[in-house]
Amino acid sequence: MQEKVDIWFMQDSNTQTGRNIFSVIAGVLTSVILFLLAGLIFLLFIANTVNGHGEESNLEKASNPISISIIITTFICCALGGFVTGKVSTKKDLIHGSITAIVLIFLQAYISEFKFANNELINYLIILPFTLAGTLFAIWMKKESQVAR
Repeated sequence: MQEKVDIWFMQDSNTQTGRNIFSVIAGVLTSVILFLLAGLIFLLFIANTVNGHGEESNLEKASNPISISIIITTFICCALGGFVTGKVSTKKDLIHGSITAIVLIFLQAYISEFKFANNELINYLIILPFTLAGTLFAIWMKKESQVAR
């Protein structure tokens, strides 16, 4: 009698390569979609907070909390993108997490028009460890689920 085999988990090299490429794409898309949703929320918050134009607006009081919130949101989105990459990839999860981080750094640099001032460089470099932290968490969860079997 034949056993049912799930095609998604077949272990030939073409399937693994396709799944690993998909893992990077899925991680990047997860981060980008979360960035866009967070950006929309921040835009609505800012539009609701501002009471006028130019010097009449009271946006100066809210600018520091908004900046900190945007930075925290960026890192959460990167960690979730790395997590998705780590969960979907088959082997060498850290390499695929690193590729996801590099793509996210490139996208961040593209959005900021490749400015390389000190604060932009810090933002670019901090994306890498947060994405890899999400990937490491996914690796840990994979190992825990294998031990539980």
